[in-house]
Amino acid sequence: MTDTGEVTYPDYLKLPQLLALQVPLADGVPDERLFIVVHQVQELWFRQLIGELSDARDRMLDDDPRAARARLARAVVITRALIAGIHPLRTMPPREFRAFRGVLGSSSGAQSAQYVEIAALAGSDWVRGPYGDHLIAGLRPEERERLRARLAEPTVWDAFVRLLDKTGFTTATEEGRQEAYARLAALTGATDTGNDPRQPAHLPELADLAEVLVDLDEVWTEWRACHALLVERQIGAGPGTGGSSGVNHLRAAVHRRFFPELWLARTAALPGAPTAP
Repeated sequence: MTDTGEVTYPDYLKLPQLLALQVPLADGVPDERLFIVVHQVQELWFRQLIGELSDARDRMLDDDPRAARARLARAVVITRALIAGIHPLRTMPPREFRAFRGVLGSSSGAQSAQYVEIAALAGSDWVRGPYGDHLIAGLRPEERERLRARLAEPTVWDAFVRLLDKTGFTTATEEGRQEAYARLAALTGATDTGNDPRQPAHLPELADLAEVLVDLDEVWTEWRACHALLVERQIGAGPGTGGSSGVNHLRAAVHRRFFPELWLARTAALPGAPTAP
């Protein structure tokens, strides 16, 4: 603060504390600071995404699909910022990474509790199965507690399905949900939704909400692919830090989906496609 007690720009943003957090461990390797900055910025955006997804989930639970869509649309933009934020590491030659890789010890991106929390909050099956248990076991006690609490909460996907149920769709079976997605898809991008009094007034909003969920899934696929390519650029097919299999593990994760049923609905909409069992 100034002498008069006014809040200044550095005070408000806690810049002295923030700029003191980039502490390279290797001697004489300037690119280590770049590595630290990129990953710290990713974690800051992860924190914001958790807030946006939590709010979107809560808005859906409060029967407000329009507000939920706005939050999810922002989450898409933030994820694009995450992708752009990785790109500076492409300028780091592999020899620079090798020069400080040893100081990373057992650290690994798999230890990012916030990344796992984002997937858990969205409703990703891979976090809620045996692999998720493995991830959670590798975190610190306070992080494990937070994630287990998150896993006990309704997810973004739960909230969306609940909206469909309240609208009158049958959501107890996959076939019923696929019928709902097909009806929403018929409204997506339509300039004339008709004046059928039997149609819920907010059905077009649900259609837009379904599309932004697909947008979010798509952009996260892009983020994972970008990350996998970056790692391959730095270490090839070699093992990753922390005992992971490196790029092979990341490649396998690229096409994981937060909302797989919405992607299956694309196939089901094709002429002659098999129906759900």
